[in-house]
Amino acid sequence: MGKDIQEETLSSIQPFVFTKEFQEKLNTLELEKAVSDIKNNGYAITHSGENEEFNQELRNVCIELAKETEGVSKGYAASILLGRHPIFERVVLNPRLLAMAEVMCGKGALLSQIIASIRPMGANEIGLHADQNWFPAPFPIHNQLFTVCWALDDFTKKGGCTKVIPGSHKKRRHPLPDEIVEQKGAIPIECSSGSLAMWDGSVWHSNYPRKLEGDRVVIHITFCRLALRPVESYDHLDEEWLKDKPKELSTLLGRDDFLGHKDFKKGGAGGEVEKLVKTFTWARS
Repeated sequence: MGKDIQEETLSSIQPFVFTKEFQEKLNTLELEKAVSDIKNNGYAITHSGENEEFNQELRNVCIELAKETEGVSKGYAASILLGRHPIFERVVLNPRLLAMAEVMCGKGALLSQIIASIRPMGANEIGLHADQNWFPAPFPIHNQLFTVCWALDDFTKKGGCTKVIPGSHKKRRHPLPDEIVEQKGAIPIECSSGSLAMWDGSVWHSNYPRKLEGDRVVIHITFCRLALRPVESYDHLDEEWLKDKPKELSTLLGRDDFLGHKDFKKGGAGGEVEKLVKTFTWARS
């Protein structure tokens, strides 16, 4: 029985096992170190390969689109970016970005989110977490979610960069309350503008409070494995159809959680805090 299970497991390509052709592609893109770092430490840094002129244009576009957000996130977040400006097509098709998405989420990886955040002086820490917040622990051996921060300003500790606990992805679980407070072993991810700071969906991370004047602009790009899409789409069943029907129907169609939101004016999932908390809570049941 044990042998059968082992053979069945090995029928799937294991994490960080690549074909000769794909390994050559990683070598050509100079991603060997990034792959090694994210495998061993849970995070990595590489350069986007784009020039400063492109990076500055990208920054300006994010700032302008953030003005279209409504509510408390106005001027601080711009979500659902693909399709809102042609520049984001070049972002999501960046060769290094796509190669690392395949490393971490396999072939056919899906774009889960592309959202810009603008952090002013005095912006606080968001709290230690793993991005796979809507997955119960233990997390699968195969990484489910992959996050990349395209830095549009230098990432520094005083500037409010990401903090990470190296190796925490190997625990394959969410941090416990005391671990969230202690943040033992946390270090800053520091890099220059134009860099791609990336991490495993299981790694524990947060950010440092911003203590510098001015704004730090970054694009968060998240990929996920293709396996968790529904087989059938019921997008044609609108709120009018759901009116006066049992609430369970709304839940079954994914209307009660924050995943798959479409309204960029809310500035991302943070604009639906109640749904966000509900999703994380339900996912751990």
